[in-house]
Amino acid sequence: MNLLRFDIQQSRLIPFVAISLLTTHLAVSFFDMEMYSASYAALAGMSLTFLVALFLLIRKKTLYSFDFVVLLFIFILEGISLLNGTDWKNWLYSIFAISSYLFLFNFYKEKYHILVLGILFVLSVATYCQLYQCITHPEMWLIEEEKNFHGFILGGNYNGMGIRFIIALTMGILSLQYSKWFWLNLIPLFLCSFAILLMVRSMTSLSCLSLLLIFFLIRNQRILSLGIAGIYIGVLLFQTLVCFSGKGIENNDLATWFVIDILGKDLTFTGRTELWDASIRIFADSPIWGYGFVDGDWFIANMSSRAAGAHNFILNTMVYGGIILLILYFTIIFKSLQNLLRINDIYAKRLLLIFGVISIMMLFEAYPTPLVFLLLTIMFYYPGPYQQLNTNPCDRQQLRNYK
Repeated sequence: MNLLRFDIQQSRLIPFVAISLLTTHLAVSFFDMEMYSASYAALAGMSLTFLVALFLLIRKKTLYSFDFVVLLFIFILEGISLLNGTDWKNWLYSIFAISSYLFLFNFYKEKYHILVLGILFVLSVATYCQLYQCITHPEMWLIEEEKNFHGFILGGNYNGMGIRFIIALTMGILSLQYSKWFWLNLIPLFLCSFAILLMVRSMTSLSCLSLLLIFFLIRNQRILSLGIAGIYIGVLLFQTLVCFSGKGIENNDLATWFVIDILGKDLTFTGRTELWDASIRIFADSPIWGYGFVDGDWFIANMSSRAAGAHNFILNTMVYGGIILLILYFTIIFKSLQNLLRINDIYAKRLLLIFGVISIMMLFEAYPTPLVFLLLTIMFYYPGPYQQLNTNPCDRQQLRNYK
């Protein structure tokens, strides 16, 4: 039994294969491409990964407070969905996915680099395949009036590509800790991501990717830290002054000044203020626990026919689970950021920067919760300078205690 335990804990194949299967399910939209057999195979791979991850958790019998809060979030949302008769079945699949990578990072935290490389491998291949699809099917994006909104490899809808590219680049950046040879993948990965977003004209993601590049070129650590702090403050101000105002933004002098004079934007953000306003009104009818995990038809029937969702991650969370889920979501963010601030090395700062940029994107889009929580899990389990490919016993003890 001890030999079996040793083999499982020291294995590199198990975490690599498990996280690769899981990432394929989360990132690649087989169903949207009408590749139904591949979609069911990806779902089966995710389900198998969940069973393996659950087995590993049972063996370890340890949960961190971060894990507990994430599990509380996902199961409370499932309970609310069941009570309201909303889309509890699809959220159950998300529960399996989120639990899987949570348990994998928990059990294999000393093999953090293997999990990073597994995610990087899948997302790199998917990104290059996405570029191939865009080049060979220009009708999907070339003519604005006839542009496809669905059928893309990454995310189905072209607006869903941004977070997948950012996570891929995050893994590419973290991989540089293990070998400088990973530059050979990171550079073309960035160029492909930029080219694809330019083709499909996903301007929010393209702007944020450009912002990310600018900050990566800053070598002065003090300026970098101030810039990161500025991003988080700006996100909080925008969410509070603009998004929470909805269509009432034109009546708010401070918000109007902020949007027109500071950001140089129009007051509707391509109709998003109507969606924000509708989500605030529907939230007010059930502010404590929301409505559960609702689908696109529910959004269109109860909020607005313009789009399926609030186009804002925080507002979407408030619709799903009201104040309860909002508090849990901010707790999860706090624990992830707290870990990075405690470590405070260059890669921890880059992770802080990346989540800040993702937060800007989430002001205008509601990305899938499993992908957002995946990034937060990567941030929480980032072991900083104690991450070594070959640690001695003293280093291992330090690694176990880094939290």
